[in-house]
Amino acid sequence: MIETEDWLTEVQFNATVQRLDQMVQEFEALPYPQVREKVFELLQTVDTVHREALTHLVAFVQAQGHADVLDQAAADPIIHTLFSLYDLIPTDDREQVETALETVRPYIHSHGGAVEVLDVVEGIVHLRLSGACQGCVGSAITLQRGIEAALRDGYPAFKGVQVHDLGPVTHAIPGGAPATRGSVIGLEQLEVAPSRSPRRPVFQAVAALDELPSGTLKHVDVDGVAVLLANVGGEVYAVRDQCPQSIVRLSLGSFSPPIIICPWHNEAFDVRTGKRTDGESGPGLDVFPIALADGIVKLAVNTVASPVKRP
Repeated sequence: MIETEDWLTEVQFNATVQRLDQMVQEFEALPYPQVREKVFELLQTVDTVHREALTHLVAFVQAQGHADVLDQAAADPIIHTLFSLYDLIPTDDREQVETALETVRPYIHSHGGAVEVLDVVEGIVHLRLSGACQGCVGSAITLQRGIEAALRDGYPAFKGVQVHDLGPVTHAIPGGAPATRGSVIGLEQLEVAPSRSPRRPVFQAVAALDELPSGTLKHVDVDGVAVLLANVGGEVYAVRDQCPQSIVRLSLGSFSPPIIICPWHNEAFDVRTGKRTDGESGPGLDVFPIALADGIVKLAVNTVASPVKRP
């Protein structure tokens, strides 16, 4: 029987994870490049061993017909952290769509708009654009260049997108033939809920532009969010300063503009779009809107409700 008396509590586990992150940063600061390289090589090798072993273990349990045991195990917060770290928790279509759209939401928010997922039916994503995006010509461009691209990258079952002017759908569309790319779903088939107020980004000054020369990175914390600023050819971009499948800050990795490489897993991302560039599947980086004014870099990680204009 496994003794649990000496197990770490969730608080102790989280403290240990934070200490690991701190130690990685301390090694990064050492003035010995060869030592740093060996330490990160060690971390990556250990990570590979753990990833392969856990992936095989999960596959074995599933093959024995005990996938429910994995679901029960994932309810434990510590096991959930480990499964999430190695991308071993399956997600449903709606969750995949929401995750994919997180990469473009900051850009849409920065232009006074918002996008809401109404439903996902047979690979067709039903959306509602609100705020500045609603009813404007630019919304079509936003949809084509931003939203559809994000869905193709982050939602493997994507077939098409349908925009509606109504509120959230409360259930899948009943009956009828499966939707196909470019088809129009009648609005009378959707149950409607009251629309939500549009939101706008809240920009905060985070750095002076001259603190971030071309080709450099800078870590900032904004309202508890770790953000990585990157200057690519004179243009400043902002992404979440953490690899989606790691506990290590991306700012500790190597940067060859516009590509940042995670020091833990060697995953590569384009800091301009947040997309992976190493040819592997997996989530991208959260992208945050940036504004420049009088030599100051301003960043928005939060939004607030926009005032409702009365006729």
